[in-house]
Amino acid sequence: LCSVPAYGEDSTRSIPSSFPHENRFAGFSRGPRGGKPFKGDVEGGDKDIAFRLPCDLANPSVLVFEAPIDLMSYCTLHREVRSNAVALCGLYQGPLDTYLREYPHLKSIILCLDADKWGQEAATRLTELYSQKGYHVMTRAPPRGKDWNEFLQQKVQHRERGR
Repeated sequence: LCSVPAYGEDSTRSIPSSFPHENRFAGFSRGPRGGKPFKGDVEGGDKDIAFRLPCDLANPSVLVFEAPIDLMSYCTLHREVRSNAVALCGLYQGPLDTYLREYPHLKSIILCLDADKWGQEAATRLTELYSQKGYHVMTRAPPRGKDWNEFLQQKVQHRERGR
């Protein structure tokens, strides 16, 4: 299970970190219930799966995020997105390679990585790597903030102040 903090709450919600993969998962995080947050790998976990949404075979594109919370925040902002997305759980491309191998109809990669130095360096590296493999690669950064979760939080705060 991957446990993520619920926005505006001091609790966590647990969600499966992979859907069709024989109950394998890569890691987890525990929210700050009475202690320090913990994030880590699960012994025997498969980092090449990570957190992802199912694939719609009619859609030739995949959205790629650094973290599950960014993927979920993007889906909150774009309610029409219900499939074809993967979180790398860092900047390791293994989960994307697995998704592309499992769904060879995918031709387009949309990198929605963080707007910080590391996310942008990874976007440049991954654009070059996957372009050489024949994929059409685009980047999509949040309009404001470091990542899609921060942008969602800013948007919610702005809406709350406007009341």
